[in-house]
Amino acid sequence: MRTLHLARRVGALACLALLAGCIQMPTSGPVVESQVSTEIDDVPGISFDPRPPRPGETPSEIVAGFLEAMKATPIRTTVARQFLSGAAQEAWAPERQIITYAELGDPEGSSSVRLQLTDVNLYDARGTWDRTLPARQLGLTLVQEDGEWRIDQLPDALIVPDTWFEDWYQRVSLYFFDPTTEVLVPEPVFVPRGEQLASALVRGLLTSPDGESSQIARTFFPPGTTLGLSVPISTAGIANVSLSGDPDAIDQETVDRMLAQLVWTLRQEPRIRAVELSIGGRTFGNTGGSTQVNLDVGRAYDPNGMDSTGELFALDSGLLVRGSIGAFEETLGPLGQVDLGLRSMGVNIAGTRVAGVSGDGTEVLLGQVEVVGSRVERVVSGAVDLQAPVWDYRDRVWVLDRNGGRARVLLVVDGSAREVTVPGVSRRTVREILVSRDSSRLVAVVRNPAGDSVVALRIQHEDTGRVLSLTGLQELPRPSEGIARIRDVGWRSPTTVSVLSDINADLSQVRTFSVDGSPAEIVTGGTSRLGGRTRSLVSVPLEGSDVYALAGRSVTDLTRLERTVADLPRELTGLTFAG
Repeated sequence: MRTLHLARRVGALACLALLAGCIQMPTSGPVVESQVSTEIDDVPGISFDPRPPRPGETPSEIVAGFLEAMKATPIRTTVARQFLSGAAQEAWAPERQIITYAELGDPEGSSSVRLQLTDVNLYDARGTWDRTLPARQLGLTLVQEDGEWRIDQLPDALIVPDTWFEDWYQRVSLYFFDPTTEVLVPEPVFVPRGEQLASALVRGLLTSPDGESSQIARTFFPPGTTLGLSVPISTAGIANVSLSGDPDAIDQETVDRMLAQLVWTLRQEPRIRAVELSIGGRTFGNTGGSTQVNLDVGRAYDPNGMDSTGELFALDSGLLVRGSIGAFEETLGPLGQVDLGLRSMGVNIAGTRVAGVSGDGTEVLLGQVEVVGSRVERVVSGAVDLQAPVWDYRDRVWVLDRNGGRARVLLVVDGSAREVTVPGVSRRTVREILVSRDSSRLVAVVRNPAGDSVVALRIQHEDTGRVLSLTGLQELPRPSEGIARIRDVGWRSPTTVSVLSDINADLSQVRTFSVDGSPAEIVTGGTSRLGGRTRSLVSVPLEGSDVYALAGRSVTDLTRLERTVADLPRELTGLTFAG
């Protein structure tokens, strides 16, 4: 199934740089749904060695053979190049793009051949999904060389079927820094699987797509830095990354940042235990450490927050409590000791501060979770219908005022609130918003007459951390055709969200998608269907954390179906993780 396999599409994309002919691109019925896994699938155990062109083939046969040759496995383009003219062999750069298609029409024409591709997906040089097109015409111009037809003009792209891409590419993340250099920002891409994975990941880090904004993410790899032929991995699990560049022009701070990006990106290759970096032939280590850098380096830049808590929080008869299902304890701060009539709340990533929404939905109160006798501050007032607040790693509070169908997004910084304009969200009918912990993305559920949609935007910052604007509105795939109402969304990982939607009055479903908008469903295991009137998700983007679905007081653990979860007490409301 296309959505099931697209999670694997990512792998081949980073391997498209054509070295020695190899494409090297930088590039009550419970739901059974396990945590999103970063484990790398094995490469399919089938190799395909396509045939080269044969004497006397017609233009249509040459085109068909060329398209077939691009499906070579392991991934390489040596045979595909034999279908090109001499000039085209020198000029063709398939590492610049990947084009996938569901169906391929019959070729039309002779010296100029046209084919119709349907359900087309485009990926850039890094492996980032760009967009989906319902159809695209592929045009190829042929010439005769030594009496044989050869392709002379063609797109700079690897052009392959969806099914092939699904088998040979997989979804991973490349890690860059936010504009403040305080946190790593993961960017989802598709790269080749198997032996090419490590090399593809590093090439992805070194590739800068056109138009990328440093106000969203930045890199510490100097411009023009390139990778050697590959990233070899020793039997001890040491990945050797050899880069071009002047070693005397790179200071230790830059090296430390480069190593953080490398480690967080390469740790997705399960064979790697440490990373060794050389630049211009000189080996570098992190500050005060070995040249063999272990996978703990860069922990201070964790996009989930280095000091994040995995505890649950809730309101028990209006008072803030913390703990786990069936084992909540009181908190000592003012919102845990005095009933202020809160209807919802959100706790910061460290679990030390809480923002509560008043019973009438018009105010936000800010206080300490455990500091006895600390004061409560009113940071928002005069709103209409406030959603439970969400926090980012800078301890800023984001809160949606549904505002009677004319939504406002408010940002609270140092006790002061201001409205932030969100294209496609502000002044619309909006159910809820999420903000990623690294503060690079905002996700919203927007109500539409024809059916709800989930949209994602990028958050632009100054290097001081001040929010500038939001950009790049992208609608995520709909959970299913014909589904009108989305009940809830929740972070499943730093780059994926789970979407809870109705199928009918008695059945709901949970499906997980990438925030980049790519049409691939993220496979989390098992079925995605829930019986009963399920209305909310409780999740957090921490590896190994449980994900809960709530139908009234009934709780289903979507990650451990064998676990029996007690019903929530009637007095317990607003169940949430931190963030």
